[in-house]
Amino acid sequence: MATYVYVKRNTKHPYTYPDVDASHIEFKYVPMSTAFNMIHSKRIGWERAKKGDYEHWCKLTKKKKP
Repeated sequence: MATYVYVKRNTKHPYTYPDVDASHIEFKYVPMSTAFNMIHSKRIGWERAKKGDYEHWCKLTKKKKP
């Protein structure tokens, strides 16, 4: 079982992750217990990232940089 996981959020439109909003998406690599608290707290927007989401986001942000 993974002890650290990625969580993500979109600061512009919570719970949606289109490619055009890549600059507004945040990722954090946190322990499983912290991820649980972030997801189930009253702060809106955090959810656990699926496998490959972080790599896809990295590719999108590298394209936008000159």
